[in-house]
Amino acid sequence: MKKVLFASVLALCSMTAMARDIKAGVQCTYPPFNYRDTSGELKGFEIDIAREMAKRMNANVQFVCLSFDGLIPALLSKKIDIVTSSLSITEPRKKSIDFSVPYRASTARFVGRKSAGLHPMKPDNTPDAGSLKGKVVGVQRATTNDNYLAAEFPGVEISRYDSAENMLLDLVAGRIDLALVSPMKVRTDFLEKPEGKNYEFVSQEIEAPKYLGEGVAVGLQKGNAALRDEINTALKSMFADGTFKTINQKYWAFSVLPTVWK
Repeated sequence: MKKVLFASVLALCSMTAMARDIKAGVQCTYPPFNYRDTSGELKGFEIDIAREMAKRMNANVQFVCLSFDGLIPALLSKKIDIVTSSLSITEPRKKSIDFSVPYRASTARFVGRKSAGLHPMKPDNTPDAGSLKGKVVGVQRATTNDNYLAAEFPGVEISRYDSAENMLLDLVAGRIDLALVSPMKVRTDFLEKPEGKNYEFVSQEIEAPKYLGEGVAVGLQKGNAALRDEINTALKSMFADGTFKTINQKYWAFSVLPTVWK
């Protein structure tokens, strides 16, 4: 019996020793997806997803805090192994990096002051650039929302920000008239809080795969098929056994999964 117990302990120690480290790039300033709480601990939807994913891969995940526009350069220079920070799958990005299966839908929506009477989208939910003549629209720099706004709203003045938090501060201060945002983030992190009481979504949810992508996924270096397959297996098992749903419901009452997985 002692020999069996000793062998079991050895096997467990061996498995622990075999666990390798994976460096995951995150913004660390993008609640509720990835952020530091008041004690400095990293939390958020994508932090939970990455930790569970790594656990199923027998890996230790180490988070590296970067600006959003620094995530892909860090991946390409091999300073990190993966990106788990609201990175949408787009054709331009697929030319330089690979992606896992998507774990979150990728959409956008305009938010503005309730009394402003601005309607940036037509009734058929297509862009109406003319309605924003003389207005300033905020967007987070180097994002899919930035690409969409620049392409579909020619002539509109755009103010670009390094963080969504700074953009929303300028919206409240009146320095910008509208902001193009991730609706999942802004609903919980702004509109449902006291500072957002005078603001609302002023458009329907925008789905534009050409710009906004096919969903949010884990980014990784091109050609690493073995790592991609490991990540995909981990994510799909989380979808199948209900773990993903449990994590999802910590942050939203609705599912954030792309339609393909629902």
